[in-house]
Amino acid sequence: MSLLFMLLLSVLIQGATPSASDAATPVPEQGRVAAGRYRNAYFNLSYPIPAGWTEQPAGPPPSEAGAYTLAQFALIDPDQRLRAHVLITAQDFFFSLIEMDEAKELVAATRRGLEPVYQLEGEPDQMTIAGRPFHRLRYRAPRSGLHWRVLSTDTRCHALTFTLTGTDDAALDAAQNAMRGMSLTTTNAPACVSDYAREENVVKRTDPLFPTQRYNTIPVRVIVGSDGRVRHAHLLSAYPDQSKAILEALRSWRFKPYRVAGKAVEVETGIVFGMPLERGPSPGPSLRSGPPSPR
Repeated sequence: MSLLFMLLLSVLIQGATPSASDAATPVPEQGRVAAGRYRNAYFNLSYPIPAGWTEQPAGPPPSEAGAYTLAQFALIDPDQRLRAHVLITAQDFFFSLIEMDEAKELVAATRRGLEPVYQLEGEPDQMTIAGRPFHRLRYRAPRSGLHWRVLSTDTRCHALTFTLTGTDDAALDAAQNAMRGMSLTTTNAPACVSDYAREENVVKRTDPLFPTQRYNTIPVRVIVGSDGRVRHAHLLSAYPDQSKAILEALRSWRFKPYRVAGKAVEVETGIVFGMPLERGPSPGPSLRSGPPSPR
């Protein structure tokens, strides 16, 4: 069982859930399908669903390591055989289990973590889709005939990844071609700065008071306004009493304003409460994108 799967499973078992300080500010897990497109306001993403493909059930909530299953779509034959699958995921760089700050590193980690039963269809390369650079990895499982195409790009301190899986090359080509019609911009997004909540940048802080001691990791993305106040907080995984305590504490935090060219601007950063993240020195097979498959 992969480490990433275990993390996702632990969230489901524990009862920890995502939450936010307000409902108006978009968060990654709140994408939706409308008018034949998957739209995600947090990433400012609009992706055209290929003709004939259907939306699949929602995935698990965000993991403690900042892994999101955003959406998935499938092409299914009349006899209910799966021909191809598209999985859209995001990996938060602030909370990743390995140190990374580029989609290129995630793709490289996936390549290094491949087991010998898989065959590469080319070394990782880069291509342009909808005017954006995507890092790509292609491989297959000879015994099952399944092919994977992993395409990942950087946006808002996340690796946004499209994993195409299936036995039908024409269907996979159609899914990849559909990506040309997507739009993905970071217009008006806050500046994204890892570890901005360092001591030298925090003018005032109050530690949350948890009524119950639990041994879980609580990753929180915060948006700090140009005035140094926390404008928004998104808890990726926390119990309700933990969420309440953290949100109450963050209301009193004050930061030094983040400046770009001398002007104070909004900044987005990550804070970890509870148990610290246990990051490994090197990637493993658990970072391989896409659903489990027969070999």
